[in-house]
Amino acid sequence: MLEVVKGSKTDLAEDRYTVRLTTAGQPGMVDIAAVLLADDGKVRSDDDFVFFNNPTAPGVALTADDSVSVDLTTVPADIHRVLLTASTEAQGIDFGAVTGLAVEVHGTSQRLRFTPSSLSTETVLQVVALYRRGTGWRMDAIGQGYSQGLAALAGEHGIDVDDPGTPADATSAPASPSAPPTPEIAAPAAAAAPPISFEKVKVALTKESPDRTARIDLRKGQGDPNWVLTVGLEWDGRGATYDRNGKVKKYGTGDLDVYFFCRNEDTDEYVVISGDKGHRGSLEHWPFIHHYGDSQGPGKGKKPAVEQVRVLPNENGDLLVNIYQSVDNGAGALDTFGNPRVAIRYGRAGKDGLPGPDADEILVYVGNSKNSFWATVAHIDVQDGVLTVDGETRYSRIGSERMPGLDSKGKWVRKPSGGPTGRSKKRNGGLGLDKYSGRCPA
Repeated sequence: MLEVVKGSKTDLAEDRYTVRLTTAGQPGMVDIAAVLLADDGKVRSDDDFVFFNNPTAPGVALTADDSVSVDLTTVPADIHRVLLTASTEAQGIDFGAVTGLAVEVHGTSQRLRFTPSSLSTETVLQVVALYRRGTGWRMDAIGQGYSQGLAALAGEHGIDVDDPGTPADATSAPASPSAPPTPEIAAPAAAAAPPISFEKVKVALTKESPDRTARIDLRKGQGDPNWVLTVGLEWDGRGATYDRNGKVKKYGTGDLDVYFFCRNEDTDEYVVISGDKGHRGSLEHWPFIHHYGDSQGPGKGKKPAVEQVRVLPNENGDLLVNIYQSVDNGAGALDTFGNPRVAIRYGRAGKDGLPGPDADEILVYVGNSKNSFWATVAHIDVQDGVLTVDGETRYSRIGSERMPGLDSKGKWVRKPSGGPTGRSKKRNGGLGLDKYSGRCPA
């Protein structure tokens, strides 16, 4: 493998290459992207920006979070430069926290490696560029970073990462000569929608996180029905064992009941969606949620237990993810059930109809070892197309079977008046609550 230095230009001898980012630390710390540039140094359109939300362009394809394939024979003739970039924005760190960053450019026989140096506060980096030279191609080892992040890169290369909306048509038909002039009345100015964030989200919230909130801009899907939003609880089971890297070596046992408490912000009505019979919801009516079914416990198929819902990405109202582990499941600390976590994922559907491997992901971990029957692990709300997760774990009163809920102002209530109460599914025909709908208390 040939090591190249910053500023060097290397002739490329082949037609197809894989460009991969590597680090000395944990995988997933750096994301790769590619920008196809015309001879003026600008993209022709936003489709020339290849990243997780737009994984292909002519001759260029994202093959993983850290790798891109380039077929130089199919790159359009008016593209003169394919710029490869690296970013740490989704991880909330800068390159000063990344050790051993390097880029490897592999053909069948030609293998090149470049190690950028002296990085600190940068969050986006121009790594290398493949550019035309006569009838062939060369690689330029750049290593230039931006502490201003994606906005600076986008501004320099003509990428529009914001969608400020389409301005109203300023032209109008001329008034009839015989018509009297119509006095102009100033209409109230409409509030401008905030710009769409195309930032990739991959966040884990724990009790040590300084900020227990995270956001996903659902507008990035542009209304494409192939984009899917799911919310669920996953756990590995009591007695699960892990290796030194935190990977499950053996799944444990133990079931949990998960209830999705939904509040209608207009009417203050609530409904509970669950795996219980007759209460799985529908994507056809509010709250536009469908439950995939009750978990059969961890370990099946060597996988964690999962209870999740699909949610249509719109203004659904407030959503609480409540966990119940009393009566049939036995009391105890929730976090003894093997790393329980709420998983919110949003992205293009894979073959199974669920968000694919490149989806945005927010994981919320249970906070501590309180011996309560109920816990609310996440409070989710969608406003103006942006999903916000409050990941602070809140517990019911010790010994209380009353399910936590929300009041008419959307405030978490540990023991809401008239709210549902947990009970044995075995003795009540598979129904774990005594009621599944009502009105939020004042």
